[in-house]
Formats: sequence, C-alpha cells, structure tokens
Amino acid sequence: MKRIVLASLPVVAVIAMVAVAVRTSYASDHDDGETDLKARALNLSDHFAFKSPGDPTKLSLIMYFNPRSLPGKQYTLSTKARYELHVSKVAARTTAPTSKDDYLFRFEAGPADATGVQTVTVTVFKDGAQLGTHTGMTTAIGPSKAGAITTNTGTVGGIDLKYFIGPRADSFAFDVVRFFQVRAFLASRFFGGANGNGNASATLADNCRGDKFLANLLPGGPAAGEAGGVPDADVINLFNPPSCAPDFTKNLNVTAIVLNVPIAQLGGAIFDTWSTISVSE
Repeated sequence: MKRIVLASLPVVAVIAMVAVAVRTSYASDHDDGETDLKARALNLSDHFAFKSPGDPTKLSLIMYFNPRSLPGKQYTLSTKARYELHVSKVAARTTAPTSKDDYLFRFEAGPADATGVQTVTVTVFKDGAQLGTHTGMTTAIGPSKAGAITTNTGTVGGIDLKYFIGPRADSFAFDVVRFFQVRAFLASRFFGGANGNGNASATLADNCRGDKFLANLLPGGPAAGEAGGVPDADVINLFNPPSCAPDFTKNLNVTAIVLNVPIAQLGGAIFDTWSTISVSE
C-alpha cells in the first residue's frame, strides 16, 4: 500500500498486492515469476500513484503486470481475472492504514480479437456500492509501439474516467546480478563464518567500472582503487554505477492499466492506493 499526499510533490509507489486465488495472497516484488497457479497475466509487478504531470488536478493510478514481456509480442489480460485499483481516503499523513475501499476501480477483460484487442469493462465502487460500469478497449502491441494508443473516457457515478490498457516499455530499472552479489557478500560478512559471527574474509568483486570495494580505505586510496585512478562520485562501490550497470528489464515490456480521475471527485487530499489481481478457484 502507498500513501500519497496530494498537497505535496508527486509520489511514486512501487508496492502492490496480488491475489492468485480467493484464499491465497502474495505481495508483489516486481516479478514473482510464473507458477502452476499463477500465469503470466496474473503476475503483478508495480503500482504507481501521483498527480498527473499533464493535469495536477487528476490522480494517476498505474498497475503493471505481465513483466518481462518480449518486444513485439502480443500479450493479453486474463479473462478470468479482476484487475483492481484501490483508493482509501486518509484524514492525515500519520493516520494508520485501514485498507478500506472508499473507491475501487475493477477492470475485467473479454476475449481478444484477431489483433489482440480486448473489450474491458470497468466497474466503479464507492464504499462497497456499485456506481456503474464503462466499457473500453485495450491497445494492441503494434499501435502502442507506434504511439497510437486507445484512450478510453467516460463518466460513472459522477466519476470522470480516462484510462489506457496495453503494453508499454517497462520503466523499472534494476541491476539484478549485482544485487545478488552484494546480498551474498553482506550476508557472509555479517552473518557467515564461525557461529554466524561474520566472515571477515568475505570479498566483493570489482564493480562494472572496475572500482574496488571501499577504494578510499585501501592502500593508495582512490588513485589505486578506482578505475584508471580516476575516482567517481562513489568510492564505496557496493553497487554498479549507472554508466555501466546492466538493466535486466531493458527492451522488455509490461502490460499497464493507467487510470486518471479528478482528485476533487474523490473527495480527499491524502490517499492510500494499491493494486490487486484476483481470480476465483
């Protein structure tokens, strides 16, 4: 769950929830992978909430799923799933989260046509009561790549909706290999060795720039421990610098549900927001 204070600067949330069956739920970690119980279209990735850059009076809610989608390949929403964006109004920044659905926006897809486009029904709930529905369409991979996206608009129960559903480039950037190298190093250094008291001989490979870990503390300092003897802004060198860090999501897509709603129509200024995907057993 992410709390967004709409009186402040835009806030990005990267936490989401996914339910793969009515009695089983898991927290998303960007890419949970596919299992016998959870297909690709049910793999919930990231959740974002912020004021719309194009119109700060609008709240933008974005759900990513289907990570690691191959470029140029058409993917579809599950016709058995409910893709839901949740909004909970909050009195103050320090108020404890309640997970109450003051508003819930549910997206349900029909079968894809020959081009991969699906009809999607959006159902809007307020305090658990259904306000109504709106029908829109997804955007296929070809038009999305060309920037010819389908923007759906409508009004349900006094709430003006503007939404897009379809494939987009994954905006998440992460050097997953170095992350696991650093994690293994820190685990060994602090918890390895005899009796788990730490392994003082644990080492970490040079980063992708060729900088040594804690170069500033090594003999010769950064001149000897940094690539070419030229220090950069980081002489600790746990992680790879942006100049050469490999991004494991590069050239891969996600499926996105992007919803814009007027903030004033939600009747609040501070919100908790989150995403879920659920299917019946």
